[in-house]
Parts: sequence; structure tokens; C-alpha cells
Amino acid sequence: MNRRKFFCIWGAALALSPVFAQDINITVEGDAQRSNVPIYKVALESSDSQTAAYAKRAFSTHGSYVITTPENAQFVFSFEPHTKNSVKATIKGAGSMERIISGSNQIDALLRACDFCVEKTLRTPGYFGGKLAFAYSKKGGSTTEIAVSDMVFKNIRVITSDKSDSLWPHFSPDGTRIAYTGYYRAGLMDLFVIDLITNTRKTLAAYKGSNCGGAMSPDGSRMAVILTSSGNAEVWVGNANCKGLRRVTRTSATESSASFSPDGSKLIFASDIRGFPQIYTMPVNGGRMSVVNARLSKYCSEPDWNWVNPDLIVFTIAQGKGFQVATYNFRTKEAKVVSRGASTSGAKWLSDGRHIVCQKAFGNDRRLYVIDTETGKQTPLHSSGLGSLSDPDFVYPAR
Repeated sequence: MNRRKFFCIWGAALALSPVFAQDINITVEGDAQRSNVPIYKVALESSDSQTAAYAKRAFSTHGSYVITTPENAQFVFSFEPHTKNSVKATIKGAGSMERIISGSNQIDALLRACDFCVEKTLRTPGYFGGKLAFAYSKKGGSTTEIAVSDMVFKNIRVITSDKSDSLWPHFSPDGTRIAYTGYYRAGLMDLFVIDLITNTRKTLAAYKGSNCGGAMSPDGSRMAVILTSSGNAEVWVGNANCKGLRRVTRTSATESSASFSPDGSKLIFASDIRGFPQIYTMPVNGGRMSVVNARLSKYCSEPDWNWVNPDLIVFTIAQGKGFQVATYNFRTKEAKVVSRGASTSGAKWLSDGRHIVCQKAFGNDRRLYVIDTETGKQTPLHSSGLGSLSDPDFVYPAR
């Protein structure tokens, strides 16, 4: 493991390659396993072939929908372009319902219209209208940059051009800022933030040693970072601009991947205080560290707390010769592995509190996947020909 990356993550190798908007044929890995969630047969219709294709790409990632023909469907979802920034969504089933949905552009409006159909049929939030941030590098490149995209990779925006590693993006809750770790100018691991509205960047932390992390609290007022200025990697918490930093862990071990609970009162992170990395929680202002006894692996890292269902977390475990992603339920004390196949890591919850976005490793390449933690359905978000993507983060910004 490259030592410069050790303090923020154990084991899971970073993905490096570019992505460009292309139409793709999505193939789901394996058959979805049945669970207690409803699964509907739906047909997707539009007079515009591109609109239909993007709607199909979105719904193909959701474990509760099987796309079929209108005569075999329980619901028919129709999407028609209305203006350049809006789409008319119609749901036909036992009855009929329609709505004009607007967005920042027509693709955004379409994906939000797809979420409208999810909300009206499943009675749960959708995630199609969310945004992704990730790290990438050009084919054959040796450094990574940060980019943002919609969930169908139609509108992609590269936000760094540092020609040095840029890693681990973290959205602010409103989606207007991204904190990331980079080697910009100094050649050292420092923490930066980019304002996506003004396209300006500033340094958040450039203390002696390594500066990384940058996960923000649900209300956007605080930030959790990992600093080695005290001698080893510890968790620190400051305000949204990383000012007024306060050290909250005091161990001789390595802490990593710190983020907040849904109510902002606790932190979750990994620590190797037992000699191997495990997941811990503690009060946001410091106090006793409590281990999460998932009992799945002696290697547990990269935790992410579910802001929709505070009983759930997702994290990475070592399994076999690679990694897989697991969930843990604080209420039931149940842990389960939710990924399979290629080595999987770096999971983040989507806005429905059920699906996750993560990275899968195929040799030196990485691909972003959506996994339904209820049915086990795994779906790639882009084709292998687009290169490698890693370190995903997700936000569902307000309209």
C-alpha cells in the first residue's frame, strides 16, 4: 500500500480512469434475490428515444422494478419532454396520474420525474435525480482528478485539473461544495474545498503530516477530518470551513474514514486500536469509543451511516482475497454481506436509504455500481470501456 494513502483508508485500492458520456447497455450481475420489498413489472414509454433510453438506464438500477412490455406491466410510466428544463410524467396503473417535473436541465428533470414515479408507486424516495462525485484518471494516466456527474453519466463535469492525485470527494449536504484530499502544489496530502457555483477553491487543512477526510455533518455546519499533526492519524472536528478544529480521538492507533450520524451527535470511523481495523462510534465532541461488533471480518473499514434509517451503516470488509461490502443494523444487531463477485469497497448510501453506490475492482480498473441492499441486485453505472472510476460520493440536491 502506498504510504501516502494509508492514513485515510486500508486496503481498498483507488480507481483511476476517465469517464465520458456515452450510451451503454447495462447488464445486471446475477439474479436479484427476493426479499420483503415489493417488485413491480413496469413499462417505460416516450415519444423521444433518448428520453426512453435514459429512463430505462435509471430504472434498471432499482431492485423493485422489472422492465417489461405494456401488456405485461403493472404500471406504465410515460415521460414526455415539456420544455428544455421540464418533463411530463404520467403513471398508468389502477388509475392515472401525471405531473410536470422541472430540473436544472432536461436530463435532471427526467431523472426527477422517474423519482416521482418511484415515490408514487413504492412510497419511498427515489435516487435517480441525485449527483455523484468521484475520482478518475485518463487511460494510462498516473494521477487522479475529481469529477461530478448525474446518475446516468450524461452531464459530467471535471472540477480539478491539478495533474496530481485528487482523492476522496465529499459533498456538502446541499451539493454546492466538495471537499477532497489532494497533492495540489505542495505535493503533500492536504485538504481542499471547491465551490461548485463560483468554481473557486481554497485550502481547508495543510498542517504538518497528512490532512484528509472532509465529511460534513447533516446540517452542513461541521466537518470531520483525519490529521497526523499529533503524530498518528486522529479524528478532528471543526466548522464547515475546517476552522476551530478539536481533536476528538486520542489513541496510539490509526483512525480513518470519519463521518457523522444522521442527527450529527455522533461520529463513525475505523480504527486499528485492536491491532486490526474495526468500526467505532463516539460522541461528536469526544468521549468513549464504542466498537461495532459486526463479527464478519478482522478487517472492517470505510463506514457510512444511513441518514434515512439511523439503525443502518454500510462498511467494507476483507473477504477472501479481496473486499466486499456489508451492512450492520444497530437495532437487530444483524450484519450481512450485500455485495458479491469482484472486490467491492467504498460504499455510500443513496437517498432512499436502501441502495448504495460503490466501486468494484476488475484488475487495475474500477467501476461504479449501484447495489440494492434488500434484493442483492448489482448494476454497473457505466461501461468498462469508459475506464476506471473510484471514491464515489452522493448527494440529492434540492431543486
